Amino acid sequence: MSEGQREQDAVHTSTVVSVDPALAFEIFTDEVDSWWKHGPRFRTGARDQSRMRFEAGVGGRLLEVFDDDAEPFVLGVVTVWEPPRQLCFEMRGRDFGPGEKTDVEVRFETTRSGTRVSVIHRGWAAFASDHPVRHGLTGDAFGAMMGVFWGDLLVALGDRSRSRSR
Repeated sequence: MSEGQREQDAVHTSTVVSVDPALAFEIFTDEVDSWWKHGPRFRTGARDQSRMRFEAGVGGRLLEVFDDDAEPFVLGVVTVWEPPRQLCFEMRGRDFGPGEKTDVEVRFETTRSGTRVSVIHRGWAAFASDHPVRHGLTGDAFGAMMGVFWGDLLVALGDRSRSRSR
């Protein structure tokens, strides 16, 4: 797949948070459960009570941990862990088959007012148009849905960052 083709199946979303990159990275990873929204749009199970957690370092996992002691769901595996600049992880959903995954890159860049947090979520072209992850959407409509998903999460990250910067 060429660079142009790979970028066509990527969703780009960013926000500026009011803290420095080191704290933004810490909030994104160590405090993921404080800003990753609840509900069926954002969590894998039907349970309302779960916690999101990153395991630090390359090979660490993004887990959804359930209060009923059920086996945690592995949403992702960390492929790049470079605080305070970059985090990358493979991400999958409950309806993904064996070997199906997407790739999420998160960049933390200093700005005059804090840190630009940019999310690039790639790998959607590998999923058929009727794959459950698409919810019946393709092309721009699917990209917009995923942009709103990450946009909602980044708004919540900004809210958490503001509470930490006071």
